Amino acid sequence: MRPMRPKTLGRLALLFGGVLCVLGVAGCTQSAASGSGVDSTSASLDLQFQKNRNPQPTPKTLYAMAEILAAQGKDSDCEVVLRKIIEEHPGFFPAYNSLAELFMRNGRTKEAVDIIHEGLRIHPTDPVLLNNAGMCWIMRRKYDKALDMFTQAAGRMPENARYRANMAVALGLMGRNEESLALFTQILPEDQAKHNLDVLCRSRKTPEAGSQEKGALLGNG
Repeated sequence: MRPMRPKTLGRLALLFGGVLCVLGVAGCTQSAASGSGVDSTSASLDLQFQKNRNPQPTPKTLYAMAEILAAQGKDSDCEVVLRKIIEEHPGFFPAYNSLAELFMRNGRTKEAVDIIHEGLRIHPTDPVLLNNAGMCWIMRRKYDKALDMFTQAAGRMPENARYRANMAVALGLMGRNEESLALFTQILPEDQAKHNLDVLCRSRKTPEAGSQEKGALLGNG
């Protein structure tokens, strides 16, 4: 969930794919972990936490452990650690984002939305949480809700091109092409902005309409 550089935003194949998989960069096709796996892992990890209780691990230490587990593909273990961070340190917002990433990676979109909104209840103006909430809604095809989240994120951090690009994607998926193009052209060269809009139009499975609309926009430019 690192902010994209503007030049990276220039390729819609990457931008649009990033929107759909950004919460699950490593392994979007992995299956969801079973509840029984989480329970058994929890028991073993709890023993480790007990052994290391003195001194008590800091949230940063636990988060580093979660990152290692995620890199090893141990999503069940990672989930246990991230949930422990949230339970014991509810103000540690990276844990909410990482847990949402894990859920999205495993196709658990509703749980991803829920955990991001749990973080937003504590800090409703955090731009990263707002942006990631938008990503979750994009995955659930709730583009109006996604746009609202992206707009709030961009309002909190207007210099972040990623948030404005995500607004443009949501607008394009809603068929609001002129607004989408206007946003894209704020952060991209004109030809790349038009290409992005065209891909969004085709993603709505209306390639003919998308091409005609793009032509009209070119004429107005």
